[in-house]
Amino acid sequence: MLAWVMCILPAVAGLPDRTASSVSAGTQIVDVVVSSDGESVAVLDGSGTVHLLDLDTWDLVPVTPCAGVGGISTAPGQDSRFWAGCKDGTLNWFSLTDSGVNVGDASVELAETAITGLAANETFVFALAENPMGDGNPQVHAYNPEADLVMADGFPSTLSYSTVEDMEANANFVFLSHGGASFSKVASGAGGATRQQGAPSAAKTSDIETVGATRVFVAGGSSGLVEYQTGSNILSLSLTDAAGVTSASAIAANMDDEWFAIADDEAGKVLFYDLDTSAGGPTSSQLSQLDFPDEDAPIREFGIIGGYLIGGTDNGALHFMTDRPWVEANPATPAAALNGETVSITFSSDQSGTWTARRGATFNGGGTRVASGTVIADEPTEATIEIDGDFKEGDNVLRIVVENEDGKNGHDSTTVNVDNPPSRVPLNSGDIGFGDTRIILDLNGIDDEDLSHYAVYVSSEKFEREDYPAEGPAFIGVESDKDGSALKLPRRVNLSPGKDKTISIEPLTNGVTYYLAVRAYDAAGQESPMSNVVSETPRETFGAAELAGEKGGHACSGSAASATGLLALIGGLFAGGRRSSWMVALCAGGMMSTPSFADTESEWPQKGKDIEDFIGRTFEARYGGMTLEDPSLNQIFGETGHNIFWVEYGMTLFELAEITASTGLYKDSGVRVDAQGNKSAEKDTMTVFPFAVDATFRLDVLPEQPIVPFAGIGYDYWLWEETWTGGGEMSGGKSGSHTTLGVNLLLDIFQPSRASRLRASSGITDSYITIEWRNQVIGDDSGLSFSGDAVLFGLKLDH
Repeated sequence: MLAWVMCILPAVAGLPDRTASSVSAGTQIVDVVVSSDGESVAVLDGSGTVHLLDLDTWDLVPVTPCAGVGGISTAPGQDSRFWAGCKDGTLNWFSLTDSGVNVGDASVELAETAITGLAANETFVFALAENPMGDGNPQVHAYNPEADLVMADGFPSTLSYSTVEDMEANANFVFLSHGGASFSKVASGAGGATRQQGAPSAAKTSDIETVGATRVFVAGGSSGLVEYQTGSNILSLSLTDAAGVTSASAIAANMDDEWFAIADDEAGKVLFYDLDTSAGGPTSSQLSQLDFPDEDAPIREFGIIGGYLIGGTDNGALHFMTDRPWVEANPATPAAALNGETVSITFSSDQSGTWTARRGATFNGGGTRVASGTVIADEPTEATIEIDGDFKEGDNVLRIVVENEDGKNGHDSTTVNVDNPPSRVPLNSGDIGFGDTRIILDLNGIDDEDLSHYAVYVSSEKFEREDYPAEGPAFIGVESDKDGSALKLPRRVNLSPGKDKTISIEPLTNGVTYYLAVRAYDAAGQESPMSNVVSETPRETFGAAELAGEKGGHACSGSAASATGLLALIGGLFAGGRRSSWMVALCAGGMMSTPSFADTESEWPQKGKDIEDFIGRTFEARYGGMTLEDPSLNQIFGETGHNIFWVEYGMTLFELAEITASTGLYKDSGVRVDAQGNKSAEKDTMTVFPFAVDATFRLDVLPEQPIVPFAGIGYDYWLWEETWTGGGEMSGGKSGSHTTLGVNLLLDIFQPSRASRLRASSGITDSYITIEWRNQVIGDDSGLSFSGDAVLFGLKLDH
């Protein structure tokens, strides 16, 4: 009668009709967990070994999230991840991605003892751990991954039973089966364990399945399918032998296709029942049944993913039950191929239909179709695929998809390694430049993953890329290139994929035109097509000093003693103490006593008894741009962008005059030129350290005067050094003078209270923003000149 009823029932979508394949995962399967996004499967066996199921190839990939895994679960908030509970009481996550297995690098310290089970809902991961008291019942711990918080309110929760067969969680509770007629729940938010109040005496609880938000079913052994009533804490019979269930060892609910699976270990079958999704439970209408592949190995765990029901058994086997075609593809032959070659893939399907081979597909309708045909059930079929430029370098995934007459498809995947020659090196005339006895090449790297090196070919005889289908010309130079030259060509350049490099090819002969091209080589020795052939002529180059006729050296327009005196004066101003009598002489004409730099109020005329009451200190930092008059400097370094930085320190007298010393930095970069002014590829750098002493006069006659005009004069000595490609250098010193005009803008008036606190804590009486125009005459008609104008902005602090 039951068989007759099954025959007249309408076909149910996605209902497995056979065990299509089996694979060994180790010892007894403890858990089969499907990720929250339904795209990954994790399997745990009795030895604590974890495998991830690669759904592209149906291979099991081992993963070690920690030593001694006691439980696995989904990962709240991370659809593709799983959590593992470890024997040291920690949690760690793991996942399978396109690039391989990922394992977390930081463990969560959850329990003091070994974790022996794991479950999760959308917020928490719940861990079953041994009782730290040794002989006590196990405890349930809770962890919130999003908040990275180990729950302490109500957790750990100690159970009423010593053994646990399975654990699952929904939004409100953690459910635990203890074998026999024992069952309990733990409130997910507050903790606290509650044991069942009633149960069928013959029940032997094991596998748990939560259906929807409220219903909980348990594999009850000889009691069949049992339901746990969360409100009354009672286990009640659901499907028994009256409905065809003699002994239940594993259960699973497919909400999408509306069927419920029960592994009946006494009957040695998987039973399928209609699932009433509105009620949230199975009905007594049996849809179909499948024989266990191995009657001696009962199914203990189920997982449902896509159109597949996965059953885990006592002997460590995983059975794949489905109504889709099961495809098995052999490795590609040959396993590695070049562009233009073909590879063959032999595969079979246990159902007839049409097939497609798809490159780069992550699902059955994705990627690019590269071959197609028809397949007859259980007969070998060969797919022949031509390798073209769309195949990437390295491993390419080829997915074989078979679609049966009902429109359902199955798949398997294999890989083919494509080892194309390296791509052509981009080379244009803008990538090459001349220097003095050298050619400078900007080598633009290619991204080929198996790149080994580049070969740079140079010759004084013209050649075309078409002349060399392989390699390139041997170096053909003029006589001066060969005589005593260390030049070795072709030049080998080792670079990582995607990296660029500037190289100098030298020594060459000035005035001779050389032709240059580049090839790339991969790890297998294959070479790329030759690049464009470009040409360049080395010739003598000149920097700013050479263009200006500079001889270098540190003699000033007067004498070397003037430079020495300036540097000594600067050193004295910067290093002099509070009792330097020479400062007094400089400021008061030799008639004043030693200053103490006492703090003074910002008022005028200043009041005091001794000269030290009218002397203060000043510090200033300025930055701005210069316009230089020297055409040589402008030709090499450009007419704009001459930025300079100054720091200045010294003394003030009556707040009307300042005697200061300053130093700074001016640094600029450019390129050298040939005799006609053409820019070379040789870099040129000018570094200048200017020194100066200044006498500045300030019109500061009002208390808290907001705008203070000033004018000044000074003496300069500038130390300069020019360096360029190839290690060349020239240096010297230039003396001169400058005049300044500008204004100081008082900042204290904007924040008087802050200014008062600053004065009390540091002695700073006034702070200003400075705007300064400077005209400088540095150097003479012999060689370099740093004369010009500058506009500077700075910060000034008076003590």
